[in-house]
Amino acid sequence: MKLMMVAGEVSGDIHGAGLIRSLRENHEDADLFGIGGKKMLAEGFRPYFMLDTMQAHGFVELAGHLPRLYKILWRMRDALEEERPDALILIDYPGFNLKLAAYARAKGIPVVFFNSPQIWAWRKGRLSTIKNVVDKMIVLFPFEEKIYQQAGVDVNWVGHPLLDEVQQENDSSTFRESYGLRDDLPILAIAPGSRPSEMRRHLPTLLRALPEIEKKIGKFQCILPVTETLNYDEVRNKTESSAVPVTMVPEQFIESIRACDAAVIASGTASLQTGLALKPFVIVYHVAPLTYLIARLLADTKYIGLVNVLADKEIVPELLQNQFTVSRITDVAVRLLQDQDYRGTMISELKKIGPKLGETGAYSKAAKCIEHLIN
Repeated sequence: MKLMMVAGEVSGDIHGAGLIRSLRENHEDADLFGIGGKKMLAEGFRPYFMLDTMQAHGFVELAGHLPRLYKILWRMRDALEEERPDALILIDYPGFNLKLAAYARAKGIPVVFFNSPQIWAWRKGRLSTIKNVVDKMIVLFPFEEKIYQQAGVDVNWVGHPLLDEVQQENDSSTFRESYGLRDDLPILAIAPGSRPSEMRRHLPTLLRALPEIEKKIGKFQCILPVTETLNYDEVRNKTESSAVPVTMVPEQFIESIRACDAAVIASGTASLQTGLALKPFVIVYHVAPLTYLIARLLADTKYIGLVNVLADKEIVPELLQNQFTVSRITDVAVRLLQDQDYRGTMISELKKIGPKLGETGAYSKAAKCIEHLIN
């Protein structure tokens, strides 16, 4: 078995690694190559480009990245012809991946798309493109399956891989000890996003909120999980001047979330991870004003956070754009850390999210879908 795989985000690297592990159960010598991150490399992946070369963010902000991204796209098109894989496996990242899918389809290479673009939230016009260039869509949410079935796209819902993560050991005592975290002080986790542009927009405001939080609740601890797509030294330089010490944790997001008492999370897969870990949190996001205006015009959903989308109501507060301020972050963080009734109500609502996501074993089911398509 020979497969080209393309992941463009940190979450895609996690999904890619999970797929590789499951595929190797029946195809130990499979040749898996393309674009991915450190987790995929650890599973024996052969990289053409690493994950950090793919980072881009927002409509307006994307323009400066286009020349680089198109050079990568053209190289991967050439690789499809040179390597002639049995299939092309695309993981989210639709702007890039659907262009590559069209080229693969024209060359007669089967295309599998794992983790659908958020067509339920916006840009439903992509459905027709997907129908024309994707042979198999593998989705993580039940409502996505219905959308694709109605559009005539070959689709399988496999459940969400994060359900397997929930089943893992949840004792954070070793983690706390390794980072010198005290048991007698509350811990607030801040996750400003996995893209450098997200971190640069979010982190300064989050850091300015920390001393305001301390004024209201007294001493607390702050941890910041740093993804591989961020420059560790850049993040450290930004946090060194913080009035409240920030403990940086390289590439251990879920461990950080399990150890914390509450969290401030940039929108994305991280917010769903935090919700499934049953930690009280707030979702934040800020982009260029024009990018936000375009997104709001195209949006088909009231919420940006996946836990709120799944619940069809706001169970976790969302501080977006003009609401993403030091005072609002301070007020919500204080409530998340101290208001026991508020915490309890949120946790009760978060417990209802897991059952909506299906059953465990998503990667194994997805691997079987890929094997079936190739055979």
